[in-house]
Amino acid sequence: MVEKSHKSYKWIVLALVVVSSFMAILDVNIVTVGIPKMMSHFGINVTDAEWVMIAYTIAYSIVILPMAYVRRRWGIKYPFIISIIVFVIGSALCGLSPSFSYLVIFRVIQAIGGAGLTPTGLTLLAEVFPPDERGEAMGIWSIGAMLAPAVGPALGGYLVDYVDWRWIFYVNVPIGIISVLGAITILTHDIPVKKYIKKFDFLGFLFMSLSMASLLYALNEGQTLGWHAPIIIQSEVISGFSCVFFIVTELFVETPLLNLDIFKNYNFVIAFIVNMVRAVGIFGAMFLLPLFIENVMNYNAMHAGILMAPTAIAVALVSPFSGKISDRIGPRYPLFAGLLIVAYSMFLFDNLSLNTSVYDIVINQLIRGVGIGLLNAPVMSAALNSVKKELIPEASGLIPVSLQVGASFGIAYIGNELVVRQTYHLNQYARDIKYNSSAYSSVMHFINGDLASKASGYFRSGTIYPSPAQGFFDEIVQMLASVASYGDSFAILGYITLGGAIVAFFIKNKRYNNK
Repeated sequence: MVEKSHKSYKWIVLALVVVSSFMAILDVNIVTVGIPKMMSHFGINVTDAEWVMIAYTIAYSIVILPMAYVRRRWGIKYPFIISIIVFVIGSALCGLSPSFSYLVIFRVIQAIGGAGLTPTGLTLLAEVFPPDERGEAMGIWSIGAMLAPAVGPALGGYLVDYVDWRWIFYVNVPIGIISVLGAITILTHDIPVKKYIKKFDFLGFLFMSLSMASLLYALNEGQTLGWHAPIIIQSEVISGFSCVFFIVTELFVETPLLNLDIFKNYNFVIAFIVNMVRAVGIFGAMFLLPLFIENVMNYNAMHAGILMAPTAIAVALVSPFSGKISDRIGPRYPLFAGLLIVAYSMFLFDNLSLNTSVYDIVINQLIRGVGIGLLNAPVMSAALNSVKKELIPEASGLIPVSLQVGASFGIAYIGNELVVRQTYHLNQYARDIKYNSSAYSSVMHFINGDLASKASGYFRSGTIYPSPAQGFFDEIVQMLASVASYGDSFAILGYITLGGAIVAFFIKNKRYNNK
């Protein structure tokens, strides 16, 4: 076992946390490409299949905040090891699921383990790295954190297409076993914080759980069920009231689940907001781009994943340098520059068209990766360095929660905007097309020839048209409106990210020592 005082100890711990975090984050992204196969295997519809993701998201977000209490009650080593074990067991059970109901239950078990990994891992890094080295540590950690979303779709596509969908869960088992053995061997036992070993805040946990579960359910199901559906509105109301009751409870209990004093810290609040905004932009784009690549460019899931890989490459190259820069000059300028670059990459996709090439996508992804690489380390180190040592467990939990909520909001919001913008462009085309004009008649005459018979196989299934020419013309208009809606949606994400850059500029470059 390497002694804690040894110079190499912190770097070995960093490697362990990177591997375990990569495993947990990979699972979230790798599962998405396997959903169609799960639907076919279990005979379920899209609405049911979404619970593979929703169950994980809700359970993850509920469990992550109580980890601050767990860390104080039992230290870091054993909760970290147990989290990996629970995650691995949940992964294996997911692969063995005999029915869809069991799969959802096992996903919850998996999420409980995953929720323990992230905050304990970040707290562990804050423990072993001094404040002036945390930027560099977070830069290296973010390589694994951002590599997983890029690798996930490609690896998942390969496993689903050429092996078996169950292997998207089994792949976690060997990684998890290595992580457990490494944690047992490497980590030293830390001393729990005695003054926090009191009764658990069950009332606060109840209100927090209701608020997070209702909010994430509404965000994930709003697009499917409709934002004005009674159950979505009820979920939003429950979430709002539960959040208020949670805050009131935390103000009066002796040992709150969440120490609200953390929000008195200016830099932490700015980092929290920036983290949420960047999640909206980045994950919203990660939602849009595969849809465009697969639905418009007609690539399969594995190819879509490969086209998104340049982001991970750029992140891996930039993140370590970003962390060092943040340690030297503070987080403000790396955050501001990173968000500006990410916003610029969004605006580059404002002019998406049927002529958009693979080269265009790769270059754009590289630019976005540079921006993301500049963001990850500064926002994490700014959040952890800004608070006192006793509040680091709360910070380590809140930052992943803000990322999760921002990602869910970004996907839900931009998914709705995609539909809204497509409807807008369809109405614009309907207004501008002159059906009685000679130009329209000439187009119909041209389409009525050999072109219509060749293209008839591309008409949407179940759609009946008065003539092949009109059907083909309608398909062209639908496609043009769809492509335009993708461009508009990327532009919207660009403006949101630009707003985050403005907020980031007001973060203070003050140095903290966590005493």
